[in-house]
Amino acid sequence: MLVRLIANPNATGVDAAVIDAVSGRLGTVAAVELRLTERAGHAAELAAEPGADAVIALGGDGTANELVNGVGPGAMVGVVPAGATSVLARQLGLGRDPLAGATRVAEALAAERAVPFGLGSVNGRLFTFSAGLGLEAESMRVVAERRSRRRGGRRPGDLAVVATAVRVLRDDRFSIPETMTVTVAGVGLRAGYVAVGKGNPYSYLRRLPVRTTPRAGPSSALDVVAIGRLRTRDLWRLPVYGLVWARHAGGGDQRVAYLHDVAEARVDCDRPVALQLDGEYLGMVERAELRYHPGAVRVLIPPAAALSDPETGAGTADR
Repeated sequence: MLVRLIANPNATGVDAAVIDAVSGRLGTVAAVELRLTERAGHAAELAAEPGADAVIALGGDGTANELVNGVGPGAMVGVVPAGATSVLARQLGLGRDPLAGATRVAEALAAERAVPFGLGSVNGRLFTFSAGLGLEAESMRVVAERRSRRRGGRRPGDLAVVATAVRVLRDDRFSIPETMTVTVAGVGLRAGYVAVGKGNPYSYLRRLPVRTTPRAGPSSALDVVAIGRLRTRDLWRLPVYGLVWARHAGGGDQRVAYLHDVAEARVDCDRPVALQLDGEYLGMVERAELRYHPGAVRVLIPPAAALSDPETGAGTADR
């Protein structure tokens, strides 16, 4: 078996020693073709090249996102965590340590165990675990600008991202105005911030899971959270629902609509709104077409890290 290992040397946890160690672990069960990314979008180009039986990303969530956008439908893919947050790898039960993650991926390769895994898309661009329009994406826009000025282009830490979100809120006088209409099954909802999750947790704040879409999982399509207008006195909902009490997931808040297992949706914006996919800022959009793609790829996961369904807690394959 030939495995193409696509490594992002600018990812937070990637250096020459890590690349050598991960290549060595994978090399115990397969022939490894190492390719290094050189620029944004390069991982997608490398993933699209023919010849490999499996393609594995070594880097952060942005590298994994490019990988799934480059491979063909049903391709066998893997993720070795080495980013600042590594949300996808943690959702898959692979942890944050690159060597431990590589060991588990190697176990899956040896057992030839690849689980069908669904992906979401916005305007045709695939994502693996999350998409967002509004507050978080606007924060990531500012972070991306700051990152472009950092040596090596490495991502600022989670606390810097949170501080940026607070500044974005301050610019809106600590409120979230309604600037979008989310349409699902012909029903329109007004929103100021939209979060779309494929898995749970939606993200992490260091070690803390952010459970914006706690019902999302491998046996369902997309979970869409549409947050309506929030004034200053209403903003407590954002940290409380995400970190402490997921009341919104049960329909317990009229200001927050939680839509579970959504195959298609559309977001129309009153003005251009920031968009993020898998933690990467992708630009300003006036319209977003959301789609779910079941079994889009096959993900290398050893039995010990089997996907679990947040609704039941049981292991399950993606539908």
